[in-house]
Amino acid sequence: MPIELGSTDITTLKLGSTDVSQVYLGSTALLSSGYNFGNYILADGVNDRGDMTTTWSPNRFTDIVVSFWFKSSGNGTINMIIGGSDLGDYIFLRDGATPNVRLASNAAGAGRRAEWNNINPFDNDWHHFYFYYINPADVQLVYDGVNKGGGGANFNGWDIDILFARGNNTFFTQGGIDDLIMDTRTGSVSEAQALYNSGAGANPLTVLGSTPDIWYKFDVADGTTTISNDGSSSNDLTLSNFVTPYIFTH
Repeated sequence: MPIELGSTDITTLKLGSTDVSQVYLGSTALLSSGYNFGNYILADGVNDRGDMTTTWSPNRFTDIVVSFWFKSSGNGTINMIIGGSDLGDYIFLRDGATPNVRLASNAAGAGRRAEWNNINPFDNDWHHFYFYYINPADVQLVYDGVNKGGGGANFNGWDIDILFARGNNTFFTQGGIDDLIMDTRTGSVSEAQALYNSGAGANPLTVLGSTPDIWYKFDVADGTTTISNDGSSSNDLTLSNFVTPYIFTH
């Protein structure tokens, strides 16, 4: 709710020339600003692909977190968010069929598929996905800050090196993606909710407390074909088949 001075709304408070983004009454926040996402990348669903320099390969005994924001721009049947040369390693979002969401892992053989239904992010709005695995329980999903529980399968290791497409180029993402994070860490519902922050988002470094393995912010100029990894490893992303414009303000 804006603060009014007479009939004038005050939406930004200043101390001298400095914006005050948070005002407290005791420990209660009265005024807060959302996270500045910067830019995001928009894949058009036609052969767009990103190849990572190095394969991200957590094993089946490793706790992991995968977090990203997604905004649909069409009704593509399957939106392949991440994948690998092993076709059994991926995350997809599916419209018009079940399961709506699947995380598949096959690096150790005997592929596992964690799946969720009744999730529909295909409304041209931003949605937050947060997957986490704590060995040896099922893979868990928190969607827009709501705990969707386990997907009925545990994690069997990954070899991830592709974004926006499946390894054999059969499925592609049609939509926007931002702040894609992959990390070997112990996740939680509360961490997911803090990143979602009631839809306003939050600085991942503040929430996570450390730099994740992979963090593609996509905060680059349109036409850029190499996306730097703002995570802890040297693992840039090389884009192919993207047609400008594909970088937009989030």
